[in-house]
Amino acid sequence: MSAPKVFISYSHDTPEHKDWVRRLAIHLRERGIDAVLDQWDLSPGQDLATFMAGGIRSADRVLLICTDQYVAKADAGSGGVGYERLIVTAEVVGSIDTVKFIPVVRNNSGASKVPHFLGPRVYVDFADDKAYDAKLEELAREIWGAPALIKPSLGENPFKGAVVEASEPVRVVGPSGATASGVPILSDEWFQAQEATASTGLARLKNDLRGAMELRFALHGGLNKTQIELLNAVRVSEIKTFGWPIGVLLENRPEYRPRPFGDGIRAEIAIDDGRMSYDYWAVRKSGDFYLLQSFFEDSRERGFLFFNTRIVRVTEALMFASRLYAELGATADAKISVRVTHTGLSGRTLKPASANRLMHSEPRAHAPTSETETVIALGDILPNLVDEVQRICAPMFMLFDFQEFSPEIYEDIVRRFEKGEAS
Repeated sequence: MSAPKVFISYSHDTPEHKDWVRRLAIHLRERGIDAVLDQWDLSPGQDLATFMAGGIRSADRVLLICTDQYVAKADAGSGGVGYERLIVTAEVVGSIDTVKFIPVVRNNSGASKVPHFLGPRVYVDFADDKAYDAKLEELAREIWGAPALIKPSLGENPFKGAVVEASEPVRVVGPSGATASGVPILSDEWFQAQEATASTGLARLKNDLRGAMELRFALHGGLNKTQIELLNAVRVSEIKTFGWPIGVLLENRPEYRPRPFGDGIRAEIAIDDGRMSYDYWAVRKSGDFYLLQSFFEDSRERGFLFFNTRIVRVTEALMFASRLYAELGATADAKISVRVTHTGLSGRTLKPASANRLMHSEPRAHAPTSETETVIALGDILPNLVDEVQRICAPMFMLFDFQEFSPEIYEDIVRRFEKGEAS
């Protein structure tokens, strides 16, 4: 995880207060947090308004040191604090539930501990200097997203089975993944509709992202879940080790939030600026899952495919499927059809993502697409993770002038990812 960037907004009340703020910034940087502070980041001759506006907008979190004077200046709209208030207010209004702004209270004896524009936000109280170390840890944990107390998992309904609920008809799927009508479960109308929507969305981007990974998961027995149950299951199934996770939830961005539909939930995240990325995913009430995700490689180096990145993404996909269906209540022996498709391969060169992995050559692909489909029991995914990842990735790598990787390579990359390392 890259270092979180934090902008510190404060008023120059006294020399002692400036020293206290600088000491806080130093302690945050010692804890791996990129604290931006005017005392070392603002140079003579530099435009103050540009520094404040850029610092706030580019930061992951913003600390507002709420002394008596800071609150008074913010509420009155005076000085640099007043200017910063205008920028912060715009972001707060745009997303009222944002957690980007953290009030830090000290030297404040007034009734209003934080400026009015922040509303009733929870603050970190540094009023007692004797509790400084404890409050510093609390603040650092919040910035890093590492809470001291973790919400316990939800237990099962003790009255399960006591209430009979209406459910959708159970679908019958054969060992090969075909339904009773003969249509492959991963090619039914719902999956075809999601593919059409996602392909259209990807094509709309100005940056012409050609390459993408498509995932299709289908539980043979089927489920009947509500939209909120699906959302909660995706939320706890995300694996935040590498880039944006599969099933990414940007719930603080209204335009990217998942939306409930009659048949389930869907989310589309189309970034058409410097980052250049596209993610579309959908979960059906039956538990079916669809994803179209542009290649991470295209945001780094066009025309290439990173073999270790592909192994990592497929590993993540299978681990996500295991978590998702376990969270939705599927049994260990439940059968899941899995299809992984990589498109836009033609003309790409295969290489490692970094110099830490070596290849003797950098072969090119001449075929545009690689598609692998398998059926696996839920309880067999994690015990056989390395073998399943190799089963999916090996045919794709073969398209690059017969490229193969040893089982030890797959073992190393998969096991590292399981430990939370992106290799």
